[in-house]
Amino acid sequence: MVMYQIAGGTRAKQRKRPRSRYLREVYMRPINRERLARRRVEAGFTQRELAMLCKCTQAAISALETGAMANCSADLAKQIARRLDRELEELFHSHDGARVHRVTNAVKSNQQSDRLAA
Repeated sequence: MVMYQIAGGTRAKQRKRPRSRYLREVYMRPINRERLARRRVEAGFTQRELAMLCKCTQAAISALETGAMANCSADLAKQIARRLDRELEELFHSHDGARVHRVTNAVKSNQQSDRLAA
């Protein structure tokens, strides 16, 4: 724990817990990528503006619209549909019961997951 010296004593800096952002149980796939882009333009948003509202990156919105990213989390899909004033079922369809694998950028993560599976 990190300690900070402040006037009148010391105070421990509390680390924030990472907020669980994504629902990893279900992933969503855009029904029609052109429709998604068209709805965004009709709503008057650029990719960057929509990304800021949905708390993701512009690259994620671009990847969904171009097909570079086939799936997204259910949470992100709900945010996009809500910001575009559309029903979730109009823009995305879900894969019930399918789990998205945990994404990590750790070195030797394959070895770690193999150890956990054994």
